[in-house]
Amino acid sequence: MNHMVKTNRYRRPLFIFIVCFSLIMSIYWILGLKCQASNEDLLAPFQQPSPNNTFSDYKHLFEYFLNGFITHVSNGGARAYYGGNPMQQGPEMASMEGFTRTAPLFAAWIYGQHGTQYTLENGHSVDLVNLLKTAIVNGTNPEHAEYWGAIHDHQQSIVEAADVALVLWLTKEYIWATLDEKQKNNIATWLLQVNGKKIPDSNWHLFVIQVNAVLGSLGQPYDPDVIHNSYERIKSFYVGDGWFKDGNPVDHGAYDFYNAWAFHYQLQWINKIQPTLDERFIYESLQAFSSDYPYLIGTNGIPIMGRSVCYRLAAAAPLIFSQAINQRPVSSGVAKRALDATWQYFIQHGALSDGNITQGYCGKDAKILEPYSGPASCLWSLRSLIVAFSQPISSPFWQSPPELLPIEVSDYKKTIPAIGWTVIGSKKNADITIHIAGNRMGKTQIALKELSIYDRMMEIITQKSRRPKNYEVKYNLKEYSSSEPYCECRKI
Repeated sequence: MNHMVKTNRYRRPLFIFIVCFSLIMSIYWILGLKCQASNEDLLAPFQQPSPNNTFSDYKHLFEYFLNGFITHVSNGGARAYYGGNPMQQGPEMASMEGFTRTAPLFAAWIYGQHGTQYTLENGHSVDLVNLLKTAIVNGTNPEHAEYWGAIHDHQQSIVEAADVALVLWLTKEYIWATLDEKQKNNIATWLLQVNGKKIPDSNWHLFVIQVNAVLGSLGQPYDPDVIHNSYERIKSFYVGDGWFKDGNPVDHGAYDFYNAWAFHYQLQWINKIQPTLDERFIYESLQAFSSDYPYLIGTNGIPIMGRSVCYRLAAAAPLIFSQAINQRPVSSGVAKRALDATWQYFIQHGALSDGNITQGYCGKDAKILEPYSGPASCLWSLRSLIVAFSQPISSPFWQSPPELLPIEVSDYKKTIPAIGWTVIGSKKNADITIHIAGNRMGKTQIALKELSIYDRMMEIITQKSRRPKNYEVKYNLKEYSSSEPYCECRKI
């Protein structure tokens, strides 16, 4: 009897604890769902077709990604832990990307004179300058727990350093000018590590150029020879008509959308940072590229091919740069329409989730995700927004009336001789197809390789990617269609 009383004495508090704990977790879960739903509501202006999304609509997108960052950011601000499939270089590098691939969006907002403070819909005010400054100071401080660490050969940090440098340049009067000497030395020392490292012989040369150009512009030690030699190598990739060889291992250099969201995007920032480098070539190559490139962007997606498909929302970035320089060959109205159509289409097909960009073409799709891509890697998709927000609201880009894309005007057949592409547009079904001279494989002849059960288990255990590259499908098909992409795409 005494034993039973004693047992009941312990059972009652345990029962109360379980009930209270369950109640607390339920409330937390409900509030979490409410917050998530609230953030997803910010996407409403893009969830239906519209001839013109306003600056106010894009402000909602800015807040969507700001909320996402705040949700996942670390205590020290230098890392953000987004959820998703792992990357080859591990979770620590993935968390660094969580900051470096989002930060330029906030820096561009400041650079474009949209404000240094942002008031969220819930009334909370975010100090964007302090957010960026704290992260960079902590990330480059060897004594801080969130230090980004030493940079080694072929390390992803070399790529991310370029975005850290860009953030510093975009916000130099707000951040760099307020740093003490120790902080400046820490930052410069960390960035300078990119020099002398072995890197892929590809667009990676641009990252090294950008870091050194920014350091020079800030009055810090840099290597002009590294800029010159790396730039000459990049220029050797140029084949004409505005196109560069990607420099990836496929066929010793292939052609893909990296020209838009890597080569021209990076070259334009480099030109702004150091206009004496080779301004004429950088300008003329962008103009040549912009003559044909609008024919690759439609209201029904893009004829996606090549690597890093998940950067797809950055497609309009070079057109926004181009219209800011000259209204020909691309007007502000066409560039803006390209941005609107791209973000509308992909939001309507599941490309955004949890304040992040999904790891696929439409929704999440590990089959087409590169092994080097992690949970935050796809935030390079923000590059089109970064260029857009770098434009003041009074600029022609934001103020010009919208114009139609080529696919909305008429059918067309456009050849790009330098890369052996023929681009065919059908106005009736809004389809854009790339025919590639020399490619002979049909879509049914090459299948995307799946991740095996064993590799899935090893990914979970090691937290490192074991995904196949699937380059055969991404580069070797004879045609790529926007309305029938080689990867999954369903409207949500």
